[in-house]
Amino acid sequence: MSSGTTHEAPAGVAGQPPGPAASSSPRPGIEYLPPGGAWGAIVALTILIGLVLTAFTLPAINSEPRGVPIGIAGPAPAVQQLAGGLSAQASEAFSVTTFADEAHLSQAIRDREVYGGIALGPSGAMMLTAPAASPVVAQGLSGLAAQLGQQQGRAVPVKEVVSLPADDSRGAGLATALLPLLIGSIAPVLAMNRLVRGTWAKLAGVLTTAVVLGAALAGLLHWYGVFGGSWLLDAAAMAAVIAAMSATLLGLLLVAGYPGFGLGVAVFLLLGNPLSGLATAPEFLAEPWRTIGAWLPPGAGGQLLRSSAYFDGAGSGPHLLVLGAWFLLGIVLVAVASRKRHTTAAVTAA
Repeated sequence: MSSGTTHEAPAGVAGQPPGPAASSSPRPGIEYLPPGGAWGAIVALTILIGLVLTAFTLPAINSEPRGVPIGIAGPAPAVQQLAGGLSAQASEAFSVTTFADEAHLSQAIRDREVYGGIALGPSGAMMLTAPAASPVVAQGLSGLAAQLGQQQGRAVPVKEVVSLPADDSRGAGLATALLPLLIGSIAPVLAMNRLVRGTWAKLAGVLTTAVVLGAALAGLLHWYGVFGGSWLLDAAAMAAVIAAMSATLLGLLLVAGYPGFGLGVAVFLLLGNPLSGLATAPEFLAEPWRTIGAWLPPGAGGQLLRSSAYFDGAGSGPHLLVLGAWFLLGIVLVAVASRKRHTTAAVTAA
């Protein structure tokens, strides 16, 4: 006998019993990622930040003089005796070159062949330094002069051959100028890629910006008293640094997209900046950091700016070659991107 009660089928597909399969469908507008995706991102970010920490910390905690070029000038017997004493006291700290007299040693300092040195004469020893080459090295050589004075029983005077400007006697201005140069190489690439059409037109815009920025930043540093040499030489050096980095970054962006651009920024900013040696001297970095830093644009660019600002461009040749190589790499990448674009356009038209 029928009870008269009606049983309704559950909502869903007819004939399909309710259960987890029916309730596990994603709701519209909500994306579901596999559980391993978040953990993969966490691991990748941890490794990345760890590498950044390593790049900044290891060179800093291992910073000490290693083969800093200095000179000793004077009579041969006295020079040999002093050089032997320095080798016994700090065999790895200095790389000693001998000179005939104080005049030749002073010229070598101005040519950026050595950071300073000791001139031996009839009146005794004199320490020659160049704070413009590296305030840290100059301070160390002044300390060495004090030690020599204690050993000899009379003070060893310190003479600055190439000084820093009076308004920036600690040399902090040049060290802090590197970051604006890095930003000045990144921002124009993003701007020109968005505002300008045509591969070579983008490059022209980036290089024009490099020239304008170089002139403006050099003018500001002269105005602030950080630089005291030729504005034209400093502007050209700054433009060369920005052009080398921005051309490379533009080429990476056009060839590999934003992942390639991001990789270039990471190399220049997170690796090149701490390995530039600009705050101390490249000789304070352990290998292989020293070599890596010298071959990256921030390291070569920082030394180029030091040469142009304080030494009338002396010793800038190797740094210009490094920047030129990076600039050439950027041109090659832009050419590859241009050819790829034309090939794609031709295939589409066909």
